[in-house]
Amino acid sequence: MNEITFEEAPPARTSHTISEAVLVLWRNPYQFVRYWNYKGAILSGVLRAPIFFITYLIGKEGLKLAIGAALVQFTFRFFFAGIGGALIQSFRRVEPPWKAFVAILLLVPLVSHVLEFGFQAGFAYLTGTQDHTGDAILRSIAVSIISAFFTLFAMRRGIMIVGESESKSLMNDISQLPVVIFHFIAFIPNEISSMLRRGAYLGAMLSVAAFGVFSQIIVWAVTNKPLWTYNNGKTVGLLKYWGVDGMVLMVIAIAISTAVFSYQRAKAHSHK
Repeated sequence: MNEITFEEAPPARTSHTISEAVLVLWRNPYQFVRYWNYKGAILSGVLRAPIFFITYLIGKEGLKLAIGAALVQFTFRFFFAGIGGALIQSFRRVEPPWKAFVAILLLVPLVSHVLEFGFQAGFAYLTGTQDHTGDAILRSIAVSIISAFFTLFAMRRGIMIVGESESKSLMNDISQLPVVIFHFIAFIPNEISSMLRRGAYLGAMLSVAAFGVFSQIIVWAVTNKPLWTYNNGKTVGLLKYWGVDGMVLMVIAIAISTAVFSYQRAKAHSHK
């Protein structure tokens, strides 16, 4: 398996620093209009509305209220995701990539969910359903974190961008999403596998542990169950199984990545 990197191939333009990307937006805020991302607007609305619809149904509210909450969320996401997509697109050529990811993770979910809370809290106040707003927002935040990472990952590969020469149609981008999703899922296991091949064992172990904690928090937010993990999160002596499920899955994924890499390397050597 070829190692997956954040590099675009081939790069169409020169890279930027964080300060350069921010400066371009500061000097030309019209880019939020020019690059308003209709692709992200449509997909985000379709993805987020069901979160509130299902949350209200789980809370045993009526179908009309559930539909109303979903429509409020779809409307908000449709407009804001277009702006958020323009922001992410402006950072897609920032180097090194991790700086772009940190910036996007800090900016997009923070601004998005402050505004989102206002919209949904207003709807909840008018309908007397305030008990469900917190749960729905937490689930939406969990989706935002993954969505922001994935959007930047895809945009660095020329997918889900608008207003540029590399832009393709929405249907073309959707047709390529399964491959991009596979690469996105495989990225972390491939990177940790690469660490192990380089002898960076401490970094690899810390990465596996960090993924376990991250996955636990995300699933906690989605299910509202902090002790969903192995053995129901119970302690055994001084040990606690909190987060072990994500680590076990990551170890399996790393083993698969390493095995595929070794197979392809052996196959390449046999053809020489």
